[in-house]
Amino acid sequence: MAVGVQDRSEGYNVLLARELRDALAGAPMVAQGPMGSALMGEPCGEGVPAAAWNLEEPEAVERWHRRYIEAGAQVLITNTFQASRPALDRDRIDASVATVNRSAVDCARRAAVDGVEAPFLLGSIGPCGLDWIGDEDETRIRARAAYAEQAQALLEGGVDGLLLETFTTIRHVEPALEAVKEVCCGMPYLVSFAVGRSGDLLGIDVNIEAAVLFAEQQGASAVGINCCPLETASSVASRLVDTARTPTMIRPNAGAPHRDRDGALIWDEDPGALAKQASVWADAGIALIGTCCGYSPRATWAIADALDARIRTAR
Repeated sequence: MAVGVQDRSEGYNVLLARELRDALAGAPMVAQGPMGSALMGEPCGEGVPAAAWNLEEPEAVERWHRRYIEAGAQVLITNTFQASRPALDRDRIDASVATVNRSAVDCARRAAVDGVEAPFLLGSIGPCGLDWIGDEDETRIRARAAYAEQAQALLEGGVDGLLLETFTTIRHVEPALEAVKEVCCGMPYLVSFAVGRSGDLLGIDVNIEAAVLFAEQQGASAVGINCCPLETASSVASRLVDTARTPTMIRPNAGAPHRDRDGALIWDEDPGALAKQASVWADAGIALIGTCCGYSPRATWAIADALDARIRTAR
């Protein structure tokens, strides 16, 4: 390992990262729900880029993290899904990548106070929005650099691991994995794909089995799916567990939103149905269960309650 890379890890949460790895190998854990759709429901929140909240209204970000903790979340996820340099430029956010991402980490860490057991914290990294043709394409090189910059900002900010999420093709996750491996210095990184009903990645006809194997070959500490309907997650769960050699995770979404009488966006979540599936997934061996777009802390509570009931029944 190069000296510069080795020195870079001195400020990382190495001990908590080890605890996170051990926890993922143990009893199923509850991940928090979405930040983007939650913030859209705030007054005048629709149309405001999620990353901007970290700087302009950090109290709101902190408040949503705390709601998820109070609902039973054991793993928080930073509000940084679209906080790489290309995404910030697209959303006209001039602040540095380090400033935006570290502010998001601080929001999550402040939420775990007042005697509440501090949950683990994953730094969210989503697709940067750049596209390219070949491996030597200048745009691909820019994408890789953008992922490395964001990953380092999150790790230096204090996360316990990274979450590459909602990737729809192996081609687009590849530079992200290359970048993360460069800066992680042994810290865990989890990889989650968006899939369709057939279990194929949304962006290209590659099945979840191939995606899981690829991510694990690239050093992923855990693999999974997110931002798919509940029924899709349920149909893919067994395939995910059967293929993976690392811990697995599932975080479905609540479907497409619609507007209420006042014009506000709402999602028709069904916490009861989610809770039933959470028990099934836990029995199947899924390590981390949470929710994605459209779900609320009610759903997080339903998952936590279902997993607690499962433990009580086992006793």
